[in-house]
Amino acid sequence: MAAPLYSPLKTFVASKGGVRLSMHGPLRDRLVELAVENWPVDCEPERLREVVAAKLRIAIRNKYGSILATFLISVLVQMIAKLVVEWWQNRQSHRVLMVGWANAAQSRDV
Repeated sequence: MAAPLYSPLKTFVASKGGVRLSMHGPLRDRLVELAVENWPVDCEPERLREVVAAKLRIAIRNKYGSILATFLISVLVQMIAKLVVEWWQNRQSHRVLMVGWANAAQSRDV
């Protein structure tokens, strides 16, 4: 059986996300996937967190609509963006993985 998509990143977010994110496991994992799919490969590192959060907000509005999006944006998006960027910053290998995952995800969407 194949490993789940973006397994190391999802495991990190799940372990660091606390109770609030643990209560929304499938949604948390889908938000991580959306973060990877919308990863700003050429973004300046100091602006990365805000760009990731903004891209997640847009993707959520497009996918889920306004009422659910308002809830998701206010609570989960900032936490997911922070943790994904933290994971990305932890190691050079994580940065390489993220670029590869983002390029693969973005080329699937074309």
